Amino acid sequence: MFASSVGTRLVPTEVEVFRRAKDGKMQARMVYETTVEEDMLNIGRTMHGGCAVYIIDVCSSVALMVLAGALDKPTNFVSQALNTTFHAPAPAGAKLEIVNTTVAFGGRTVSAVTEIWDVTNKRLCMTGVHNKMAPSKPAAKL
Repeated sequence: MFASSVGTRLVPTEVEVFRRAKDGKMQARMVYETTVEEDMLNIGRTMHGGCAVYIIDVCSSVALMVLAGALDKPTNFVSQALNTTFHAPAPAGAKLEIVNTTVAFGGRTVSAVTEIWDVTNKRLCMTGVHNKMAPSKPAAKL
């Protein structure tokens, strides 16, 4: 399985479903921790961008599933867009905190924002916005 060694080291530390004060809509927040290890590194010995996007994909998707479960809504979504901004490198050995917050949960699309923080060096490394949608139904075969 792709990147399973990275995924199995993501440790959930917080899960919260709450009502957003601005509009009263239900949202979810999920926080993970991990450490940048050898299998996550690029040639510069910092976390590879592809690894960061993988972490954003997995962690934001779980936050959206938590909210779907709380709202008794379907959880089968596929990625539509995953936009990532790289602010600073995450060096080998750094402890990371991955903060995921849902943004919208509509009938057709859902979205979440992820921040990857290097808590060892006290800096924001990456942010991601993940938009997902319900998959198309397969065409009927005659």
